[in-house]
Amino acid sequence: MRTVGRIGAALTLCLLVATVPFVGRTAHGGTGQASAATNETQDWVDFTLPDASGKQVSLAQFIGKKPVLLVFWATWCAICKEEVPVINRMHREPPTSGSLQILALDFMESEKKVNAFIKRKQVAYPVLLDRRGKVARKYRVVGIPTYILIDRDGKVVYRDHDLSEIRKVLE
Repeated sequence: MRTVGRIGAALTLCLLVATVPFVGRTAHGGTGQASAATNETQDWVDFTLPDASGKQVSLAQFIGKKPVLLVFWATWCAICKEEVPVINRMHREPPTSGSLQILALDFMESEKKVNAFIKRKQVAYPVLLDRRGKVARKYRVVGIPTYILIDRDGKVVYRDHDLSEIRKVLE
């Protein structure tokens, strides 16, 4: 059974990597402010997931209060590892520290593995465990990392694999 699981995970990863160039592109060929499928904004989709300590966290508790940045990531992702200090700064320092809620959603990994990563990399922002990838599928995530910014009103206003462009959208 372990072999079947590994083969399934490898096939999923190959599919994700193969589709990365097509996600987050607008009808105009640019990136960022459109959903993956259209040039229109979409509404948020609620979810409840456990955080790294086991506490249940729902997206709904943040909508209407402040923008939310969903960070879809995994411990094996090299770019995700590089972005931890940047996201830590966004979480801790102005101008985004009090005005942006960051929720990082780990893609289909064990709590033990994620907690070891959090400790080793000193992750300061909330990490949720999307153990079966259900939330990633709801948001049509096909490449890691994926950053989705949801405004205070619940509209997806940014979706891309590039974290640096988010600051422009927040201004």
